[in-house]
Amino acid sequence: MVGRCKHVFPLALFASIATVIGKDAINQPLQAQPGPIIVCSYDPSTGAPNPLGMRTFITLREAEGTTEVSYEQLGTFVPGPVEAVLTSERTLVFPNQSIDRVRQLLLTNDTYYQELVGFDDPEGFAPVNSTLICRAETVARPVARPEPRPPAAAELPDLSGTRSRSELPDLDSPAPSGATGSSTGSPAATPPTFYDTIAGLADGNYRYVSGAAEDRAYSEQELLSRGGVLFVFRKTGDEIIGSYSYIDGEAICVTGRVSGNTVSGQAYPFDGVTRDLGEDFTFWGPATFLRVRRTRGDEGKRYYASATLELNDFSRINAGPALPPSNCQ
Repeated sequence: MVGRCKHVFPLALFASIATVIGKDAINQPLQAQPGPIIVCSYDPSTGAPNPLGMRTFITLREAEGTTEVSYEQLGTFVPGPVEAVLTSERTLVFPNQSIDRVRQLLLTNDTYYQELVGFDDPEGFAPVNSTLICRAETVARPVARPEPRPPAAAELPDLSGTRSRSELPDLDSPAPSGATGSSTGSPAATPPTFYDTIAGLADGNYRYVSGAAEDRAYSEQELLSRGGVLFVFRKTGDEIIGSYSYIDGEAICVTGRVSGNTVSGQAYPFDGVTRDLGEDFTFWGPATFLRVRRTRGDEGKRYYASATLELNDFSRINAGPALPPSNCQ
């Protein structure tokens, strides 16, 4: 369900046009060339926090001389056979106004911004305006998914010690809707949106497993038999704190900021034992999802000051019995 509300604010424009026609003048029709469509919106890849929160967005769009300002709220999840999100949207339309002019009007006239968001915000439009990134749609290109990694089964050993590699789950099959990575069964897959990524999740606790996963609850015994990597984490805004662990194996605490499906920050082994690493990244363990470098700290409390965790090939599963860590230090 989507609620939409649109306000039109016509602004009086005064212009004087002088037309001079000489004896030998020839009137020739002039055809205006359409300009590019300009879109200004919040871009999470910049790393700047969204002043409206992680589920509310303001977007400005200028086309053919008219600028629309949209205020979109992603509300609660609606339970059902498939995941659905209840949203609401309000739009201000400024005829014959450029996007730069409209941004200035929103900054200097509180009425416009209050009508747009539906309440009196003492800070006004200024915090939002400072985070907007503008692009021309005619030249902008959609962000394509990164090339998929080899399947998780090809990267990980048999951690149980009782199964051969040929007996591991077939992770080459198309990923269900819960997977963050791209599906191999759809060659013309639509490029991911912000809401398809870890960064687009609502604040809360989550558990992800490497490879594809069915849309059902997994028991701990099933996960032990399956093998692979688990990431149990808490998301607050763009901040992530979680436990990255080989199932029934070593674990490390990862904290940082998320952009798309990539977490960048630090990694703290739970036992405080690290390898001596310099500026070059090294994979933590046999899988290639987590890379670490720059060992720091005292004996018994050592950590990696730089870590990058790629979650493109992970799938969301049921939360499980364990909570994510409250902090890594």
